[in-house]
Order: sequence, then C-alpha cells, then structure tokens
Amino acid sequence: MKTAVLVSGVVLLGLVGGAAGYEAGRLTEAAPTGSGSNDPTLPPDTPTVGHKLKTPKPNTVPGLKAKGMQFQGHTFTVRQRPRPSVRISIDTPEGWDMTTSKSTPGEVKFLDPLRERGVRVESGFPPDLTPEEFRDKLVGGLGDSQPPENDLRILEESSAEIEDENGYPRSVATLIYTYIPNETRRYVIVRWIATEGDKATVEMSITGLPQDADGLGAVLFEATKTVQLKN
Repeated sequence: MKTAVLVSGVVLLGLVGGAAGYEAGRLTEAAPTGSGSNDPTLPPDTPTVGHKLKTPKPNTVPGLKAKGMQFQGHTFTVRQRPRPSVRISIDTPEGWDMTTSKSTPGEVKFLDPLRERGVRVESGFPPDLTPEEFRDKLVGGLGDSQPPENDLRILEESSAEIEDENGYPRSVATLIYTYIPNETRRYVIVRWIATEGDKATVEMSITGLPQDADGLGAVLFEATKTVQLKN
C-alpha cells in the first residue's frame, strides 16, 4: 500500500477528527473526537537543527463546515494485482467528483470543486495487519518521507471501535498530522478500518486546510460508518 504522504502529494487529499454534531442528511449525532483518545505523551515533531522551516502562506478559502453538509452514496471496484477485485460502497460529500487513475487501480479519490479537499479510499491489499499495525508502520516512515523544512507535525495517534451504519462494531486506527508540501499548510488524517474481523481492509485519507476541521470531521465520520466491502 502507498503511504498517505505520496497520494497526490497529499495536497489534494488526510483530517481533523473533532467534528461536533452536524446535519448530514440522515445523521445528526455527534462525531467522535479523533476516533479515540489523544496520547498526551506525543510531542510535536522537532525539525532537524540547521534546516530553515518553510513559512506557510495563509489560504483565504473559507473553511469547510459540517452544518448542512449532504452526502451521496457511491459504489466502485478497485484491484491490486494479483489479488482479486474488491467492490466498495461509501458515502462522500455531495458534489465531490470521483476520480480514478490507471496508475493507482487500488484506490479512488473524491475531490471537492475547489480541489482543496479530498477523500482517498484504498482497498484490495492483503488484510494481514491490524489498523494499529498499519498506522504504526506509516508513523515509522513518515519522518523520513518529508524533508525537515516541510515542518511535519504529528498531532494525534488514536484507536477506537466505531459502529457502522448497521450497528456493527469495527476497529479503526487514526493518524493526524500537518505539513507544508508547497506554500500552504495541509491538514491530513489517515484512517485504517477493519470492516470484518480484526485486520484492516480499507485505508482512507482525508485532506484539507486547517480551517476545514469542522467539515472534514463530518466527512471522516460519515465515510467510516458507511464504507463496506461488497461480495
């Protein structure tokens, strides 16, 4: 599986998990904060001495809001050869365009009209690691994938059990971080979901701007509850 930092440079695509209650079609309950408990022992990553950090330029795009957000269902097929195809259903924000690429047949992306926010959904990889193991693997290589001047900051690592739309529990692990790939700071949330059993079968990353926290939390909440692997 690709790491989230390499997905569209993660510029168009991971989220803050702190959405409060929101109006989203049929859902009006409160979204979980960070999908689990924050680890207070995690300090912000410290840049290597001698490297000048980038100064992010403010992005004046209004923040994405959860209130009034509507969702629509999608069903699609992905494949990571030589493994068989996987059919997936998921709800994403209404009006976000679904995009695919021949170079990444194991994933689908949904991008907002401004191309500032996005959802990437990946499946079809071998289900041999738990959500926590996938998260720890990414954390282990994340620092090496970004030059110090990009000011990578890991904000949260969490685990939780969340009910899907049918009331069945599923284990999830979440990583939240920010960095400056170009000129603007990006807010990234990566989540691994065990739709069946205890092994992760879906990876999703939701990306936007820091001011999008409220809306992106609603997107993560809805996507986590509704994503299903179809037979």
